[in-house]
Amino acid sequence: MMYARLCTAECICMLSCALLTLQVLQVYNEVVRRVTLSGPSSLAPIIRKAVDIVRQTGKYHILVIITDGQITHESETIKAVIEASAFPLSIIAVGVGDGPWGILERFDARLPYRKFDNFRFVDYHRTAAKTKYPDMAFALQAMMEIPDQYKRIKELEYLEKYRVSRRVQQEQTTSEGSHCPSHIPQSSTKSSPVRYAETLRHRSSNPL
Repeated sequence: MMYARLCTAECICMLSCALLTLQVLQVYNEVVRRVTLSGPSSLAPIIRKAVDIVRQTGKYHILVIITDGQITHESETIKAVIEASAFPLSIIAVGVGDGPWGILERFDARLPYRKFDNFRFVDYHRTAAKTKYPDMAFALQAMMEIPDQYKRIKELEYLEKYRVSRRVQQEQTTSEGSHCPSHIPQSSTKSSPVRYAETLRHRSSNPL
C-alpha cells in the first residue's frame, strides 16, 4: 500500500520542510481512512505517471511516496526509476510501519545506470524515534539530497531542453496561424468589412 504526492519546486520554496512534511502526513492520514488497504505494491505506475506530468509541464517536480515497503515487480520498478532519471524529477520514498525496507534501501544506495541519483528513501519511524523534534528531523532527512539533485538536473540541462522545445512549438503554432487559406479573398483579409462591402457595391453598379 502506498500514497503519493507530487510537488513542484515552487511549492518547496514556499513551504518550509517541516510544513511540507506535516502536509503530506496529514493528507495521508485523511486518505487512509477512506480507502481499502491492499498489497503488495508496485511503484512503477505512480513513477511513470509523475514522469508524464513532468513531460507535460516541463517543470521540476518532487514525487513523495508513502509506502509500507511491500514492493512487488522489483525489476519493473527499477526500470521506472532509471527511466525517470532522464527527467527533472526527484523521488522520495517514505517508509511507514515495519517494512521490510531492503528493496527501497537498495534503490537508494546501489541502483545503477541512472543519469543522476534521483531516488531517496527515508524510514519515518526510525528517523523520528531518534530526536526530540521528529518532524524537523524527518524533513531534513527527506530533503537532504534535493539541492544536489536539482543542481545535477540543471547541469544536464533538462529544464532548458523543455524551454527550447516549448519555444519551438510556440513558433510553429504562430507560423501556422499566420498563413491564410488560399480560398479566402485577399481583400477580405487586408481590408475592413465596410471597405470590402463598398468594393462589391461599386463593381455591381459598373457591370462590364
